[in-house]
Amino acid sequence: MKIIKILALVCFCLLLTLPTTLSLAQEPAPNIYEILTSTPQPDGSIYHIVQPGESLWAISVAYGIPGSEIMVLNGNSPEADEVYINQVLLIRRANTPTPTSNASPTPIPTTPQPTVFVPSRTPIPTKTPLPTATPTLPPSTAQVLFGDSKKVGWTMVACSGVGLLLLLVFGFLKKSR
Repeated sequence: MKIIKILALVCFCLLLTLPTTLSLAQEPAPNIYEILTSTPQPDGSIYHIVQPGESLWAISVAYGIPGSEIMVLNGNSPEADEVYINQVLLIRRANTPTPTSNASPTPIPTTPQPTVFVPSRTPIPTKTPLPTATPTLPPSTAQVLFGDSKKVGWTMVACSGVGLLLLLVFGFLKKSR
């Protein structure tokens, strides 16, 4: 009996949320205000000034252009959908004039001129002193022993070994007397 009550409660909750999920999938309802479309400018561009109650969706329907295209023309993201009162929206860009050819049918004759070679002035290099040999002294015994970390390690081990050996020898000799 408890299971039936739980199932009934779940179904009731689903029925309550069903109308809201269906309304989210539909297109927004058109505005109750009539959108007055602007006439093109002399260059062919169309600008629209947003009036109170107008939405991007309603404006795009009135002009027959997708709202994402209007947003991109105005420098916004295609996913943007917010418009503000008195905002000026570019609906269509100006018509680009067709270029006409102004080329004259007869070419202008040119007289060939000799090319004069002018050499560039290269700077004269300055004299630089030649390198001289500097004598380098050989490393001392201490530098040879303590200059390499491996040698330092082995030297310390050797000194420690000699010290332990002396300690043992002289320690036992003193005790035995």
